[in-house]
Amino acid sequence: MRRLATALLATGALLAASAAPASAHSYPTAKPRTVVTIDMEQDDLASLIRYLLYTDDVDTQGIVYTSSRFHWAGDGQGTKFFLPGREYTTPQTSWRWTGTRTIQDKVLPAYAKVYPNLKRHDADYPTPARLLSKVRTGNIVFEGEMAQDTPGSDLIRSLLLDRDPRPLYLQAWGGTNTIARAFKSIEERYSGTPQWHRIQQAVSAKAVILASGFQDETYANYIAPNWPQIRVEELSAGYATWGYNCNFGNTGNIRGRPADQVYFSGAWIRRNIQTGPYGSLYRSWLDGQSMPGDPLDIFGDPVAAKTGWCPPLGPYDFLSEGDNVAFNPLLDTGIRSLSLGGWGGRVTQVSTSPNLWKPAATEKDPTGAEVANYTTLRWAAAAQNDFAARIQWTLTPHYAEGNHAPSVRIASGPVVRARPGSTVRLSARVADPDRDRVTTKWWQYREEGTYPGAVVIDPHGTVTVPADARPGQTISAILEGTDDGSFPLTRYDRVFIRVF
Repeated sequence: MRRLATALLATGALLAASAAPASAHSYPTAKPRTVVTIDMEQDDLASLIRYLLYTDDVDTQGIVYTSSRFHWAGDGQGTKFFLPGREYTTPQTSWRWTGTRTIQDKVLPAYAKVYPNLKRHDADYPTPARLLSKVRTGNIVFEGEMAQDTPGSDLIRSLLLDRDPRPLYLQAWGGTNTIARAFKSIEERYSGTPQWHRIQQAVSAKAVILASGFQDETYANYIAPNWPQIRVEELSAGYATWGYNCNFGNTGNIRGRPADQVYFSGAWIRRNIQTGPYGSLYRSWLDGQSMPGDPLDIFGDPVAAKTGWCPPLGPYDFLSEGDNVAFNPLLDTGIRSLSLGGWGGRVTQVSTSPNLWKPAATEKDPTGAEVANYTTLRWAAAAQNDFAARIQWTLTPHYAEGNHAPSVRIASGPVVRARPGSTVRLSARVADPDRDRVTTKWWQYREEGTYPGAVVIDPHGTVTVPADARPGQTISAILEGTDDGSFPLTRYDRVFIRVF
């Protein structure tokens, strides 16, 4: 079942800033087109297990192995490599390389086992064969290596140059070097030709890089100076929600807001995520698993874990899905958008040349308090329940035994106009494919609108526009609907009230 989409991800107007809400909200029919580049660390594996359960929402054009500062294969000829400030302190011939077979030999066979169940819940899931056909090896030899074309960079280059008008979202779960090599290949082929300016402009408009941090120097050294108009989102701030638990201090707390910490606990993850032929591949703390070829993987070994890095964590507690930050902006929740808030967080522009964006450092919680990393933390419970519901899909071929998200729509459309002091009544259209009861609530997303103050939206969707609101200011109102299924599923819609 295709869920209703409510954000502009498939047209160039997606890149509109929140100052232009009318163009940042529409109803596309095309899925976001994306390529995953991956260095196959254990948190990449955990993120990949989640990502593949959302391939009904996106158009996956490639899954490409790449290197990073943490993982690289070496050239197989004994050449030593060294950069200062890395985990290793002497030149190495390879570093923590996990190979180029995990996806083909482990992940996709498990996906194939559960694919018949998944397609009963959503016919849009790609076949295992289709996903396998998208796997490539990119630039893996050394950190930041981009000297040679590879099957992975060739794939990205061909997608950037094809006639598909949709943006191409290039996810960097490792380094950006394979992506950079694709751009460099285009430059080498066309620079100095009459077509170069046109091609550079077209590629710059088409490509969007969603980076799980900059895990090598190719963004700084090549992409930023040579392709400054490409939109790049550096999303490592989202690690506060999805990154390694051990990186946030040995406090004994599982991450998330207090009410959400259960969703990162070992008991919840073991029961709801690491189950069945597919979910059992997911990685958590001290789960007895390890990444092949990575001698520093202590996360499944209770003896090695006694290094003191993470003593408060217990078996199956949340380990990391740091690369969720790169695909959460693409998921079909009803309000997906690159320039507005949603499961991927709300980003703000850091510089225009290069065209760089990062998540907002703080946002206001319902009490009005500024909370660090709230732009991603606020969605954690909904995202975890959604993940668990999809794991459940892998376990049953019966549609009625799974929970499926409600559809949530604001009847007025994306923008309404109102005068200061006037009252606006917003109405909701809500349905649930399982006939579950859907509880709705309205709330103001303060950082999305340009009116600086708080606005009360009552449970019926009635808004009184403040008398001090000025013409041209906007108020963002979010409609949130959550069903009462075994894993409550939440979807959203958004309307901007524009003052005139």
